[in-house]
Amino acid sequence: MSARIAAVALLLSGCAVFPLSEADCRPASWRQVGYDDGYFGNIVQVVRFIQECRRYGFEVMHAENLEGWADGYLEWDRRTGMDVN
Repeated sequence: MSARIAAVALLLSGCAVFPLSEADCRPASWRQVGYDDGYFGNIVQVVRFIQECRRYGFEVMHAENLEGWADGYLEWDRRTGMDVN
């Protein structure tokens, strides 16, 4: 259990350390961005995208991102059997 807590803390701190660039805020597909996060077992990062992309004037398609994340997370869970919820 402590390994999971450490992993989540590391992920959350990594988000603050590495700000998003303008290029990060112009993906071809917000759904794919969410899918990739879920597929690799990352937490939902749509709030981070919304906050950081606002400064570049980009609108994040949050519903698409969340749908993609859910699909990617299901794949991650099937592959690893490590449901963290």
